[in-house]
Amino acid sequence: MAARWAFPKIRIQTCWNHFKETIRKELNIRSDPTYRYVSVAIDNILSSRQPTETFNRRFGNLFNKYGGDPVARQVLTNIERNKEELLAYKWIRRSPYTNNLMECFNSHLEARLTPLKGFNSFEDARLWLNGYILKRRFTPFTSCGRKFKHLNGKKSIELTKKREIILPTLFG
Repeated sequence: MAARWAFPKIRIQTCWNHFKETIRKELNIRSDPTYRYVSVAIDNILSSRQPTETFNRRFGNLFNKYGGDPVARQVLTNIERNKEELLAYKWIRRSPYTNNLMECFNSHLEARLTPLKGFNSFEDARLWLNGYILKRRFTPFTSCGRKFKHLNGKKSIELTKKREIILPTLFG
């Protein structure tokens, strides 16, 4: 809600991995195999990028097949209700369909904020947070692995700025 208020045209993207985990919990598949087949079918659809028409057709087929079951119908209706956020990556160039990088950023921020007892003022909090974000954006990646290994040594700000912009040296 805060992001939509501050940035009315923002595209909010729901992480498919976390959304699927919520579905698994709703269907109780860890301890009860009753809806495991529905969960697997949903996982198969949510595990790959696909045209919107394909996504709609595949979920329509699931709804036709399992919509008579109230539990399955509820889960499938929830997917339809959240479809815009599930498919937001389609309108954000080179966007992943998970948000694990953002979750990592949030975990790091939480770890830095937890030991603080508070700020003297809202202005102090704003300054600290701005400094934190600048530091994160200007610090090179160092421990990326596998398919993200090529990011090591690069700064996130460099990957998102226009080529003609010359960045100042703020840290280092």
